[in-house]
Order: sequence, then C-alpha cells, then structure tokens
Amino acid sequence: MPGPETLGTLRVDVGKGPLRTEHQRLIRTALRRGKKDPEGALEKGELEGEYPEPILNIARNTWCARMVHEHHSAAVFSRLLPQLMEAEASLDLKTCVLRMSMDELRHASLCAGVVRALGGVPEIETDLKTHPLPEHEDASPKERALRNVMFVGCMSETISIALLTEEKELTTEPMIKRVVDQLAADEVLHAKLGWSYLSEVWPALNREARERMNAYLPIAFGYLERKMLSAMPRGPKLDDDAQEQLEALGCMSSREGRELMYETIKEVIVPRLSEFGLNSRAAWRERVRDD
Repeated sequence: MPGPETLGTLRVDVGKGPLRTEHQRLIRTALRRGKKDPEGALEKGELEGEYPEPILNIARNTWCARMVHEHHSAAVFSRLLPQLMEAEASLDLKTCVLRMSMDELRHASLCAGVVRALGGVPEIETDLKTHPLPEHEDASPKERALRNVMFVGCMSETISIALLTEEKELTTEPMIKRVVDQLAADEVLHAKLGWSYLSEVWPALNREARERMNAYLPIAFGYLERKMLSAMPRGPKLDDDAQEQLEALGCMSSREGRELMYETIKEVIVPRLSEFGLNSRAAWRERVRDD
C-alpha cells in the first residue's frame, strides 16, 4: 500500500510559464508522427455520437487510469538512460529512449484530453511515487540494460502494440480514434527499441551471460503476466450494445484484452525471443507465478 507521503493528485495540464512554447514546439516537431494532430482534434472537444451517462462514466475511468499509466511510464524510459550509458550503448539508443519518455508524457496529456472530451475532469488521487528499475546485481552493466530494455520493449510494449492495433479497429468516435492512432504509432517505436537492442547485444554475450539471461526469463514472464492482468481488472459483464459503445470510445473489454495479451505472448513474443536463441518457450511454461 502506498504511504500517505506518496499520495497526491495527478494532473497533466501544460503550465502557463515561459516553457509552454517549447513544450508545444516539441510536440509539433520532435514528437510528431504523420499529418494528423490529435491535440487539434481534442481542442474541439465534441463527440459525434450520443452515449448514456453510465457508458461515459466507465470510459472516463478507463482513460483516467490510462493517464496514470502513461505518466508513470515516462519515468521507466527516463531511467533506462543511465543504464544504457553504463552499458556503453550507442548514442541513437540513448537519444531515442529520451524521446520515448517524452512520448509517454504526451500520451498522458492526450488521455487527459479524452477524459475532458467525455465530460470529466482529468484529475485522480494516486500514488505518485515512481520505482527504480531492477539493478540485477548478478549481471554486468550490458546484461542489466538488456534485461530491462527487453522487458520494456520486447515484452510490455509489444503487447501494447497488439492491444492498440485492435482498439484502432474498434474505435469509431473520430476524435478518440485520432488519439488511439497516435498511441499505436508511438508504441511501434517503443517496441523497436527492445528488439533492436536485443539483436545488437545478444550475439556479443558469452555463454555464462546467456545462461543468466535464460534464468531471468521465467521471472520476467511471471512479472509481465501479473503486471498486465492487474492493468485489466475484470468488471461486470456488459451487454453487446454497451460494449459496442465503449469500444467506440476506445475501451476494449477486459476479457478481450486478456485474451489478446496471452495470444501475443504465445504467438509473437515467445517465438521471436526463441529465434534469437533464448529459451523462451520453456521460460513461459515455467514462469514464476504468485499462486
């Protein structure tokens, strides 16, 4: 349980000081993908469809939870930088990981914009404490960086791509679809970080380091499963019309999200890791569970 000293109100509003202009310039230039501008769509703040209040309330809560998740993810990417520096990673990796941290802050802001568009206030009492990345005391700096980059990129973000790709197909509300499109496009780059670094570092590891990596995999898979399931809590079963309305607002059902998570692990992540020579099939079977 979080202590009272770490609880606070999360807000992701852009400030009114002199750095506001630089923030907006970064979004228009460094963080831009394609010609579509989700911030511009959100400024209009009008839904095309009509939705009952219970549906809007569920959607607001879902997007508010995403806002918290995206905001915390910015700290994860920023903390990868020191480990990449210690691992003597190339400059492009270090530059891109900082860009990804900025992506996540932007994602938090976009999620907040969706909450506003749904008639809510994007503020939530939450644990504001961030957590350091695992240090992996048994590993060299290069192994430590690889484990954490692999977990974030090859595992977590690869699942995010699958979820957001499906949500792109389901979302029909134009303003929200613009946001989902942006999130999905960014996750592709985030996953690419993991697979690119794995392809660069894995061949250079000696036998002992590879054995340590394979010993780590069941722990990583177990934590991945728990982390993803906790982010997709089971809610009350909704009828087809209610679920279709939620999907239009960018909210996939927990059941479908869980099914897609397991499918992505088994059909994408495990086979790709195996192609590199990791014992991923055995690691998934032997993953460390709480039960």
